[in-house]
Amino acid sequence: MKNNFIIYGLLIVYFFLNTFVLSPMNLAYYNEFISPTLWIIMCGIAVYLSHDSSLRVKGERDKTQSLLIALIIYIIIYFLLGLIFGFERTPYSKEIFSILKNLWSFVGVLFFQELIREALVKNEKKKKINYILIVILFAVLNINFYGFSSHFVDLQTAFIYVSSVLIPIILESAILTYLVYIGGAKFSIIYRVFVASPPFIVPIIPDLDWFGTAIIGISLPLAVYVYLNYVHVNRTERLSKREKRKYNPVMYIPTFVFIALLAGFVIGLFKYQPIAVMSGSMSPTFNRGDAVVIGKLTTQEKDKLEVGDIIQFVSGTKFVVHRIVDITNDDYGNKMFITKGDHNNTIDADKVHLENVKGKVMFVVPFIGYPSVWLSGAIS
Repeated sequence: MKNNFIIYGLLIVYFFLNTFVLSPMNLAYYNEFISPTLWIIMCGIAVYLSHDSSLRVKGERDKTQSLLIALIIYIIIYFLLGLIFGFERTPYSKEIFSILKNLWSFVGVLFFQELIREALVKNEKKKKINYILIVILFAVLNINFYGFSSHFVDLQTAFIYVSSVLIPIILESAILTYLVYIGGAKFSIIYRVFVASPPFIVPIIPDLDWFGTAIIGISLPLAVYVYLNYVHVNRTERLSKREKRKYNPVMYIPTFVFIALLAGFVIGLFKYQPIAVMSGSMSPTFNRGDAVVIGKLTTQEKDKLEVGDIIQFVSGTKFVVHRIVDITNDDYGNKMFITKGDHNNTIDADKVHLENVKGKVMFVVPFIGYPSVWLSGAIS
């Protein structure tokens, strides 16, 4: 444990030196030379201080195969998400020399980080608080603190940053520490290489928004933990069939499927999407705090809309849900809808073009939109 205090001290000194001195200086070749050199030095000291300790790894082959299977499935799902969110070109050059340089700058550093993590785990006495300390320390080391305060200017920005960046970083640090505990640095390095390498190797990657990034960043560590923990328990502990059944990842599949479907439903990947009602303009048909389920419409379905239908449409920079009270045409013969909120005394100022219609209200669910209303109120 005393050796770990030395390693902790080195990492803390590096954190302050890197965050408050070196990074603000924007030094040339920092990523290619200075940062890797610092990590190599710390890694050498950490490995030396832990050379008398060891990790007992049982069932290494089974665990390695299981980890590789899980990560290959992740890569397949990750790129399939590009069919939903679209793809974007990576900013990194694909010339061989540039690929090697980038891999050294980023993947090389994570290699030394994981060897240091292994040194810390090897020296621990299996106290949970010590592992929590390792998780927190490495999470902090991998947070970019440049412009950190700008992510907390309002509640919405803070929520997006915490959901898509901070929580995934903490969960990744947790799963990496666990992988080192059950298999050594090899396991955590394999994990990080699979997750970090694609942008440096392939020309395009999925263009995920913050929500997609949050879902991937949160679900991947949890799924890998559930699967690998099952393999680990089977190889290291003597449990009855009934006890082993509790760890079986198959038991969690319905939960993950439900969460995935719910997330897809909320962000509008399917035909129908829930929308929280933020105002009382349609009262008493539905009220502020209710949720309406919008059915997306094709061009042909939009053309068949009638007076009395309640539609969702774009007005300026916001979405509006109002009722069609009349149908007319513009000077070119294009169909336009005149809309009005049931609670409003006058019709809406702007007519709605067909292309601005997003969907039609299918049904109402009372009250469940209140969390969004409260969040919006807190933000504003």
